[in-house]
Amino acid sequence: MSEFDKARLDKYIRRVYGKRIPQSLIEKAIRNKDILVNGSKPNASDRVSEEDEIFIHPAICRLFASICSVQEKEKHTRRDYSGYVEQFKNMIIYEDNDLIIINKPSGLAVQLGSKTKLAVDVMAKAYNPNARLVHRIDKETSGVTVLAKNIETSRYMLYLFQNKQVHKKYFAIVSGKLEIMEGRINKPLSKNKETVCVDFKNGKNAITEFRVIKNLNKNRTLIEAIPLTGRTHQIRVHFASIGYPIIGDKKYGGQSASRLYLHSGEISFQTQTGKILAKRAQLPECFK
Repeated sequence: MSEFDKARLDKYIRRVYGKRIPQSLIEKAIRNKDILVNGSKPNASDRVSEEDEIFIHPAICRLFASICSVQEKEKHTRRDYSGYVEQFKNMIIYEDNDLIIINKPSGLAVQLGSKTKLAVDVMAKAYNPNARLVHRIDKETSGVTVLAKNIETSRYMLYLFQNKQVHKKYFAIVSGKLEIMEGRINKPLSKNKETVCVDFKNGKNAITEFRVIKNLNKNRTLIEAIPLTGRTHQIRVHFASIGYPIIGDKKYGGQSASRLYLHSGEISFQTQTGKILAKRAQLPECFK
């Protein structure tokens, strides 16, 4: 899911390349036309979304990366996460010279924050200091999460996500039994702080295709969902909006459970070498 919809350009850059990149450096790069949005010179305060084409000169990307590399070393020398390397290695389902793909457990955050003591990003850096997230899923969601091992791959993967060239498949258990075996939910969504809602007036286009895999006991249904767009909480809000909230989704009316029953199951995309890479994260036992 995209986390950058309608973010300021300078904030978008910091989220992608590092929180401590100086504002003066960003604005200088913009003045020198080393940063363009849709082929034009932007302002640092301009709002950008996944529909925008954002160009950052390779030399500036390398500069951002070098700044962040130093900052990350300073930041994480305060705490040693090396004890989590084996745990991280056990999550890996694919690795090559450029990418790491893991099967993240439910309950593990992808990024360290003020309220989290452990997250994928610091575990990954303990395993490989150059690893950086290029794809995020909710803390409560399990499954496929992608990391890059170098700045070139990071930029390439962000380009793929922005241009909808990454295909994802999710699995979820919802309350109730769906009346149709497959369908499409086409409802625009708007984000308001930490929640998302259907908004036909001001919302952004959001489409989810789905099919029923099987009906379960306790009036529940296992479904496969394919998001054709990448909105925050898209699958969760879409199914809640049609009366079938995901089990364990307290935020959107789901039945109480020990976890959110949403799993990022499959991902596929074309790598920089031109081959199609498709990987699947095994479905948790509680889904079966």
